[in-house]
Amino acid sequence: MRLLASTGPLFARPLDWALGVVVEAGYDGVELMVTQDPATQDADRVVAAAATEGIAVPVVHGPFLLLTRRVFGTDLVAKARRSLALAGDLDADLMIVHPPFRWQREFHAWLLEDGDAEAEALGTRVGVENLYPVSVAGRPVRFHRYTEPAHLRPFRHVVFDTSHFGVAGVDITQAYRDLRDQAVHLHVSDNRGGGHDSHAPLGHGRLPLASFLHAVAEDAGAPGGPHASITLELDCRRYLDDRSALVGYLRQEREKCRALLDGASAEEVLGRPDVVRVAPGADEDDPDQPTVPPTP
Repeated sequence: MRLLASTGPLFARPLDWALGVVVEAGYDGVELMVTQDPATQDADRVVAAAATEGIAVPVVHGPFLLLTRRVFGTDLVAKARRSLALAGDLDADLMIVHPPFRWQREFHAWLLEDGDAEAEALGTRVGVENLYPVSVAGRPVRFHRYTEPAHLRPFRHVVFDTSHFGVAGVDITQAYRDLRDQAVHLHVSDNRGGGHDSHAPLGHGRLPLASFLHAVAEDAGAPGGPHASITLELDCRRYLDDRSALVGYLRQEREKCRALLDGASAEEVLGRPDVVRVAPGADEDDPDQPTVPPTP
């Protein structure tokens, strides 16, 4: 099973530097996050950097984060189309979109009615990622349309994010069983709880990642079964100023994921039971990803 690393957590560094780190950490390829950096928006520059570093770019994540909301324009359908064109030019087999907010009906309709056909015409696919409720005044509010497995059933290609489902309070193993025929790509990380999107190292949160990855590997080994690829999408901020430590961290997480896919137990790999009530890393000082309520 193909293991990728995302350039998203490394967005503050040049693209060629980020690709070199991923190569040194031993990943099979990268998931390119399109950001404000012009190098991530230009197929020729991405191809040149990837060729220099000797790594594939099979997945493109469109600029659907709050930080990239103006990249490729603010019209979400036009943004998705430009991202699909980039993915097609890179020969990437998947372009990832974040779900629309509940009032963004035009983008919702495009995803349901036209997105798959337009992606196929460009030789790629559009994958819809699950997001999560946002905490407002201490209670969760669902701004995005797709936060639970049932919301994703209308889509051919789903991008399954474990930390996002953790924020939503969804059982990730059962959710995978529900979506296994649609889940073409997985974003794997741990979640510390507390309503925050942690993207924590494996074993530093509360998610049952061992049983989840065992189920994924069982499907991957079954004849005719689904064959999802995996991106380890991890918070890397504490390591960005120390390249050697960053490479070691990303290599360590890749090795954990591979061992769990190979059937090792949570105790062997993560040093904790697969099911825990309190995240072992809850008191660590690496900050959680921000969860900011959107502006309608």
